[in-house]
Amino acid sequence: MKNNRMKDALENIARGGVPKNINLWPRIESRLDQRSSFMQTLRARPALALIIILLALSLLTGVVYAIGKSLGYIPGVGIIDQSAPLRVLAEPVTVTREGVTITVTEVVLSADKTVILVKVEGVPREAYPTDESIGCMGFANLNLADGTLLEGGYIGAGGWTHFENRLEYEPIPAKVNEAVLTFDCIGFTRPGTLPENWEVPLRFVPPPPDMTVAPVIELSTPAVTNIPSVGVTSTPVLSNTMTLNGITLTLEKFVEVEDGYQLYGSLDLSGLSLPAQGYFNTMAVIKMTDANGNRIPFEEAHSELQENTVYDPNKVSWIYRTNQKAFAAPLTLTLSWVEMQLAPQIPFELDLGPNPQIGQTWEINRDLTFEGHTVRLLSAQLVESTNPQWASALVFTYEDNEGGIFINVMDDVPQTPLIEVLGGGGGGGPLTGTKLAWMNYGEIPNGLRRFTISANVPYRISGPWQVVWNPPSTSDPIPTSAPEACLTSEKWEQAKGQHEALPVGLGGKILFTTDAMSPDINVFIANLDGSDPRGLVSGYYPALSPDGMHVAYMLATDVFVNILDINSGQITSLGTGTKPLWSPDGTRILLDNSVVNADGTGLQKIETGSARVQPVGWLPDNQTIIFGAQVGDIYNLYEHVFKTYNLQTGETKSLFPITIKTPRGAISPDGQWLAFNARLFGANLDGAVFISRLDGSQRKLVAMLDDMLAFHPVWSPDGQWLIVNVSESYKPVSPVLVNPFTCQVVRLNNVNGSIEGWSP
Repeated sequence: MKNNRMKDALENIARGGVPKNINLWPRIESRLDQRSSFMQTLRARPALALIIILLALSLLTGVVYAIGKSLGYIPGVGIIDQSAPLRVLAEPVTVTREGVTITVTEVVLSADKTVILVKVEGVPREAYPTDESIGCMGFANLNLADGTLLEGGYIGAGGWTHFENRLEYEPIPAKVNEAVLTFDCIGFTRPGTLPENWEVPLRFVPPPPDMTVAPVIELSTPAVTNIPSVGVTSTPVLSNTMTLNGITLTLEKFVEVEDGYQLYGSLDLSGLSLPAQGYFNTMAVIKMTDANGNRIPFEEAHSELQENTVYDPNKVSWIYRTNQKAFAAPLTLTLSWVEMQLAPQIPFELDLGPNPQIGQTWEINRDLTFEGHTVRLLSAQLVESTNPQWASALVFTYEDNEGGIFINVMDDVPQTPLIEVLGGGGGGGPLTGTKLAWMNYGEIPNGLRRFTISANVPYRISGPWQVVWNPPSTSDPIPTSAPEACLTSEKWEQAKGQHEALPVGLGGKILFTTDAMSPDINVFIANLDGSDPRGLVSGYYPALSPDGMHVAYMLATDVFVNILDINSGQITSLGTGTKPLWSPDGTRILLDNSVVNADGTGLQKIETGSARVQPVGWLPDNQTIIFGAQVGDIYNLYEHVFKTYNLQTGETKSLFPITIKTPRGAISPDGQWLAFNARLFGANLDGAVFISRLDGSQRKLVAMLDDMLAFHPVWSPDGQWLIVNVSESYKPVSPVLVNPFTCQVVRLNNVNGSIEGWSP
């Protein structure tokens, strides 16, 4: 009863109106002078601390804050309903069979869900399929002691030997304190290669007294949201919600975590009017700025979002987190755009005649415009299907020069196929250029065919939407702003409109790839300014020799490496390998865990002592390579370290740690600098490019973009410039010249593709 009365009192305080002329700060400040006794009081009476925080925030913002009636937050578990007593796993449970170990590390039972955290160790790589098959699925069920079966989640992570899974189920009745976690197999492994029919017994008990559940602070949405009227130029008063162009952005609640705050919000699309049928595709990265206009590091909590989101076609949930707790309040959250995916349709007729033949082609050459985006339908060809399910397919060829538009062709009245299905369409191709779409048939179609051609068209809605948040006050010092990158989103937009000449003295040849698909040529060589482009081969991970005369590349269809002599066209096979890297003198090539002479002789295996090695490049001595290696367990995907390996002595040395899923980089020609991608809090995925000395010192941020990816830096032959590749949605990769020492930025306007190499 006492706890219920305290909860009711807190809710009444949060709900109640606070007179505008009340100023509690003088009294609070006088107490703060007596820091020791006051803080002791707060620690002894946490409810009092929450009352003060909520009152202060209400006075500052006019927004009503309330402690979630029964909501709490547990890291790794998420937000839970505490209206019923919590229960947890009595102790971790481990089951080992034939070298594979399953450990249930944590279980939390709340009023709204059951969350189970599982760790898997010792899965051999040979247990995974080597072909395109998926393997078993590993669906996991929870068998309760009362006979109830709960379904949800799976045990598996394709290709990994160690990994963790989070399973979520319906709530378990209070009277049930035992269950068995069962699953047929380790997901995505080949049937029969590992032990099957796993059973892990679980027992549930009340949580320990020291278990921490963070309170969730909910923000009450004002009755009237900010809807700017046409012609009104005054700036609306910001709150925790704003409506613009039929979309409402709302900050709903927040919770304090170990190193910052997590903010929970949503986009309500129910008021949106679209020109054609569509659905939500993506939104800009939300930016957070403080009262002084300074950018606050702020990034999406991807795992939390996946764990706590319930699908709603008209509502998009988002969760962002900070890595600090002290701010110059209030903070403004800004969303600049929302992108929908439209699916407009156009009717189309094609007369195939009474007796069409396999191989017959119909020239069309007609422009189709989908919501302002035009594709040219070139032709249709009747072909024999390679799938035994179908007898034939009508393949449509079309051209998309704008980029990112894919069409789908469906026969309005498909003929009966050989198997009892009505018919199917498909398509694919690069972002730009010539693409294919097809309609499958169970027999050869004939006569006048009526089709519905639909397209996936991006439709961007501009904001900005802005909401305000006042975090709880703290005596911690406000962190200083981090140095700005040489290439930011703002500088990228400026560079897009520039047509500057190349800096004096810069030239040479560049190797770049386009998004063309095999067997079309996708590897090209050109001058630095994009002039005189020349198609070379179809391949992956091409590497340009230091003299610019040869290209090593992976075959598009297999893990073999070839070398192309650019002048003669002669091709030399090096055998099995991936991601070739030339030595500075051009005599040898690094292939994962081996080195081979450029003529294919002298294969030398290397043993770095590290699992999952990612080669980066060579030092000028032609004997030392740099690679990235994972740290610790395999499931720790992002923790790596750069290392050197001497081919003569076999000595390995660690350089510095890096946080990224796949470590790649480029070594300056003088061997003094390393350019690389790494995770940076607030950056888009791994879209931050740095340079540093080989020991990790003098690290400098070169590129960080909000809604785009900056990746694969390439050094100039003189070591003074970098080419940074920039990827935007639905557009070819665009390269940018960046001087990492002066921060000069110049876009390479005439190159559409990813730069892979640069020679004198």
